[in-house]
Amino acid sequence: MKTLDAELLNELTSHSAETSLSIYLPLHKSVSESSMDFLAFKNLIKDIRSGADAKHRKALEDLLIPVENFLESKDFVRGSAGALAIFSAPKIFEIVMLTEATEAAFYVDECFYLLPLLELAADNKPFQVLALGKNHVHLFEGDRYRFEEINLDDRIPSNMKEALGYDLTDNHLHAAAGGSAAIHGYMEITDEKETDNTRFFRIIDQEINEKYSKQNKVPLILAALPENESLFQSISKNECLEKQFISLNADRIDKQLLHSRALEILDAKKADALDKQLERFSGAKSEDLATDEIADIARHAMDSRIERLFITKGQKLRGTVSIEDRKIETDEESNSDIINKIALLTYKNGGHIHTLHTNNKKLPAGIGSINRF
Repeated sequence: MKTLDAELLNELTSHSAETSLSIYLPLHKSVSESSMDFLAFKNLIKDIRSGADAKHRKALEDLLIPVENFLESKDFVRGSAGALAIFSAPKIFEIVMLTEATEAAFYVDECFYLLPLLELAADNKPFQVLALGKNHVHLFEGDRYRFEEINLDDRIPSNMKEALGYDLTDNHLHAAAGGSAAIHGYMEITDEKETDNTRFFRIIDQEINEKYSKQNKVPLILAALPENESLFQSISKNECLEKQFISLNADRIDKQLLHSRALEILDAKKADALDKQLERFSGAKSEDLATDEIADIARHAMDSRIERLFITKGQKLRGTVSIEDRKIETDEESNSDIINKIALLTYKNGGHIHTLHTNNKKLPAGIGSINRF
């Protein structure tokens, strides 16, 4: 059993065979309800057999052997929220644990049904969070489902004193007593503190940029007090640093809260980007550079012309895509899905796939594409 990563996704999207079986099974979190998952799985296998046509019947029997072996084994997951995605074809059998539930379903086609995985991959990008204070420096990395602190390189200082050492200004030497001298002393102290802060933040910015951001090329979100954030943003040369930040004291970190706040920032950024692309879709449609006609979208996918494909979550269209005849054929009784085939062609040809979680008035048909030319 595996979790989704880029290597596995590429393996599954590259696969092609005359008969390929994809199974999706939602799971209950409670162990006491796991017997319901076992029964649902058995019923799904019965449905696969009863729904098999003559063309796929013999091949499906062979593909179901490892599926049934898994069902009867101790490896079958019990008491784990989310879903199982099972892919069986000649020379390939993979079980993927999904963190989000999907409806129970199966698909039989020349390719695997991978829309839920493509959505998960697009929605689950890695990122880092730099929690920065004068007394503490923490770097976290993760994605939507994991979030852990990184053990910083030994050469990266963990606080201002480590960073500046003997160069740290002793502000108290400049304190003065009484009258104008007191004011003058205060201003000197303030200036020196700002100088220390700037030097410290510049060191941290350079070290994080060189040792992490330039290598990983993932978004970096700053978590700091507002006055520290403003200064750090003004001196930073890190191209991965996001403009939005998390306001907090780095001396007291709640990792779960930090994770959720980071996701809020990234989700808002993603929503803004999607809105802009949908606006672009509306404009391009009026110039015949975009379409929401499913037959046209399918042909553009075959010709590697789709730059961006928009799909409403849960959108399905039972039927087949014939690349040789350059047409689609809808069939409510089919175990194949036209939209999945379009999405796979788009993904393999380098197009971007956007999933809308609710239907959008800019996408009344539930699917649309912007074409490259």
